[in-house]
Amino acid sequence: MASLYQLNNAYAQLQQMIEDGQEGLEDTLDSITDAVEEKLEAYAMVIKNIESDVEGIKSEEKRLAERRKIMENGVTRMKQAIAETLQGTGQDKVKTEKFTFSWRKSSKVEVSDIDSLPKQYVKVERTISRAELAKALKAGEQIEGAQLIENQLLSIR
Repeated sequence: MASLYQLNNAYAQLQQMIEDGQEGLEDTLDSITDAVEEKLEAYAMVIKNIESDVEGIKSEEKRLAERRKIMENGVTRMKQAIAETLQGTGQDKVKTEKFTFSWRKSSKVEVSDIDSLPKQYVKVERTISRAELAKALKAGEQIEGAQLIENQLLSIR
């Protein structure tokens, strides 16, 4: 069976034959049309199967993300229990055969008032509200730097 690319070329050749005035091309046109319909249907079946697989993968990703989060929370709770044990026993360092548990110093910045910081230390991220912009443009507003563009999306039902 011909590919869609080959069938498109066959249509182009058929169009050229018609433009050149050749007759008796109806049978050829019917066979190409039938082949295109079969090929489109086969493509649609493959697309539906792949889309189903994609949904399964998304579901599995979600399940794995939830499992990862549960495991990370378990690790956090265990580390907290170790820290509480070290603090409760008053020990700064505990050495076992395989591990050493101890405290190390670290620092972090805590900001109490972001408005009082010099601008060089504050990053402002600009985002576009596409939904609000689309709503305004559909309502007929003229907005410099934006326009509403109509697209055509393929629908397979």
